[in-house]
Amino acid sequence: MRTFLSFALLAALPAAAFAFDTVQVVKPDALQGVQQVYVAEVATDLPAPASRFDDHGPRPVRPRDAATKAADLAKELKRGLARDFEVVASPGPGVLVVKPTLTRLASSRPTLADFEREPGLSHESVYAGGATVTVALERDGATVGTLSDTYTGTFGDGNPRVGIWQDADRAFSRWGRQLPGVLAPATTAAR
Repeated sequence: MRTFLSFALLAALPAAAFAFDTVQVVKPDALQGVQQVYVAEVATDLPAPASRFDDHGPRPVRPRDAATKAADLAKELKRGLARDFEVVASPGPGVLVVKPTLTRLASSRPTLADFEREPGLSHESVYAGGATVTVALERDGATVGTLSDTYTGTFGDGNPRVGIWQDADRAFSRWGRQLPGVLAPATTAAR
């Protein structure tokens, strides 16, 4: 009975409530009537990689890989937002500006940076990859809110890790699908 009630309560909450780890909307009224959205260039603020002998810090990410993955995130956010909003090419009056920043990026398979760091690394190595994003929302020059989320893959999900950035791409797809629900006025009013 207790389990049933828990599932019933979870089903009653909007799905967007689970989209991001933190959602802070400081001006909910500013999200009312949003029709146009501009996705700014994705910034990267990645931590410095751990030393070769430190297994607990982040693995290295080459600037080229970071730029490519930032472009992939922007593409996914635009694709998701285009379902409910008009995605415009530049900010302007009344346009909601979405400013994403990648603060963590971890591959699911070894990258060239990993092989440079550890030349004897196997090509068959797999990792629980993922990404962390912070999204600032602005409208008419004022900060409306911030969102953040960390996604880390798990080996228990049953998905083979064949792509180098598979878990990061899964995170980008998830954020692209769920961001429009967070921006919906009915959802933000309930927060």
